[in-house]
Amino acid sequence: MKKSILFIHQSFPGQFGRLAQKLAEEGHRVIALALTPQGQVPGVSQVRYSLKRTPGKDLPYLLKETDVKILRGESAAAAMQKLKGQGFNPDVVYAHPGWGEALFVKEVWPDARLVVYAEWFYNTEGQEVGFDPEFPPTSDADKLRIHLKNTPFLHALNDADLAITPTEWQKSRFPAWAQEKMEVVHDGLDIGKIRAAKPGALRIPKQSVSLKYGDPVVTFVARHLEPVRGIHMFMRAVPQILRKRPDAHIVILGKDAGTGYTGYGGINPLGRTWRQSLQDELGRDLDLSHVHFLGTVDYKVYLTILGLSACHVYLTTPFILSWSFLETAALGVPIVASGTAPVREFSRLNGLHLVDFFDYAALGAKVVDILGQPVSRTPNDLENQSLDSTLPALTDLLLNQAGPIHSPGPVVSAPEPLRPKPASRRKNRRR
Repeated sequence: MKKSILFIHQSFPGQFGRLAQKLAEEGHRVIALALTPQGQVPGVSQVRYSLKRTPGKDLPYLLKETDVKILRGESAAAAMQKLKGQGFNPDVVYAHPGWGEALFVKEVWPDARLVVYAEWFYNTEGQEVGFDPEFPPTSDADKLRIHLKNTPFLHALNDADLAITPTEWQKSRFPAWAQEKMEVVHDGLDIGKIRAAKPGALRIPKQSVSLKYGDPVVTFVARHLEPVRGIHMFMRAVPQILRKRPDAHIVILGKDAGTGYTGYGGINPLGRTWRQSLQDELGRDLDLSHVHFLGTVDYKVYLTILGLSACHVYLTTPFILSWSFLETAALGVPIVASGTAPVREFSRLNGLHLVDFFDYAALGAKVVDILGQPVSRTPNDLENQSLDSTLPALTDLLLNQAGPIHSPGPVVSAPEPLRPKPASRRKNRRR
């Protein structure tokens, strides 16, 4: 039987694109609700909601972020009510709750099966915050703010019939009661497409450099070039790598962060991007003729660059595992990675070499060691992360269970309050 499914993601499609397309291709009615959609998905109708009011500006510091998320929740709820008024009543709602849009789903459709994407649960110690002593939380108020970032997740998880999270380690970050509702299924990688990309050549006109397969190319990829993803440790290792291998070329992909745009972490107190600060720190030790910052590139160029890599470096604090780590592993490129918890979950991968996140000397030495060996590829099958297995698993979790699991518990009458026994007249009688 065909069903109606609503996807909710602030910037749809996000992690939901391939699944939404598959469900639409199978004949289900699929609608996506978003604030700032980032692209069309074949067969999926998009509804864009708008904010009902302007976020409060004069609120206390700890209320500002919570207010924005409540605003998104109520604005998304208004759009859901409009859909309901038009006769749309989804069998399943699959929502990313991180920005607040899932706060009131069950208030609009109490009988819909609510599935939430459990991407991340914030803690103030030992994760992307409180892990690197070089970048502690700037104030007690910031730690309280981080704690409150879980508010929309807690509401959504309480209402959810099911939660889906990409890795076992990400699941372990959530409270035990929430983990009981969770299934671990990765977002899914198109392994066939990744492996079909043949190593080509890369020309960098600005520096008059051409790179080909077999050259000593070291790659580093992060959505944002920031300490959460170890850019500071990698950059500090680069002079050592280039001293030992002056013929090497360092290719870095990612968007600058640290000033007005902070990425996943905080602002750079020096008022510069993290890249600028690190270039200042390293000075003449950094041979910029062999270091290439290419920013963000399209996916085809990205795969070409990974295909050229003789050694890939992946560093992360205990945070969400990047797709780039697994995509590189699928190609079989040797990886030098931080031995942090999200990476250790995949410690059995071929070609993976773990180093201490903070030991950039060991990082540099391991990269040099790999560059001294013949270029080789030992692809990893990544069966559990391939779309061939994740899409059927996700479809089954969303559609093949009858009705919502979550329902209010039985009403338990409160016991009658205990009433004090009347005092004995004999004892209270005046003598």
